[in-house]
Amino acid sequence: MKNVLLKNSIIATPLYLLSIVPFVFIASWLEIDISMGHVLLGALGWWVALLLRLPFILFIQKRINDQEVASKYVVGISGPAEEFVRMLVLLVIGLTVDNGYSIGLGWAAIEVLYGLVQLFGIASLNQKTDKKSLEAKEMLAKMGMDKSFESSTPFWGALERVSATAVHISFGLVLVPNPLFILCTIPLHSLLNFMVLKLNKNSVMLSQLAFLLVSLPVFLMLVIFGR
Repeated sequence: MKNVLLKNSIIATPLYLLSIVPFVFIASWLEIDISMGHVLLGALGWWVALLLRLPFILFIQKRINDQEVASKYVVGISGPAEEFVRMLVLLVIGLTVDNGYSIGLGWAAIEVLYGLVQLFGIASLNQKTDKKSLEAKEMLAKMGMDKSFESSTPFWGALERVSATAVHISFGLVLVPNPLFILCTIPLHSLLNFMVLKLNKNSVMLSQLAFLLVSLPVFLMLVIFGR
């Protein structure tokens, strides 16, 4: 089982990398102009949002011993941090559909790379039996992430990248008419993360199918009717 997880992680890697490709074709079909500079800016925005969260994450980890409770706070801060940075970036470069789409695509692209790092980190951890590794596995279990070690997880993770790309582009597009719509994207962002985290405890397959069914229709509605 341990070797299977690593093998499947290798097989799923191209699927991760291809997860944003359909969105490039959709942009071309709808004549949305993707700016590579703004895509890179979106990736940078993701990093800035992550750095903004780090002090809060460290504070929570020191103050709360219950890993499951701590993980909820960490997930909850993702919405405010990411959406606030996304709004600022769009305010600087301009609130247009092209910019919203490009920023969201860059946001998703850097998450693909981060997701692959996590994927192989978990696959490597799964093969270790030393004391520190066992403690790390126990901590992940307390956070409700023990199903990450299932052999099928890499493939569901690739599907998650598709859903997350749809979400990041959608949230960028929602801000285009009025940046005050951040009051909607902040709670929705955190709510989606909570939904996936909760469903993951029972079934990774169920959580990722639910994520896709929520994210993809919203994305298609926004890009088709929002222009």
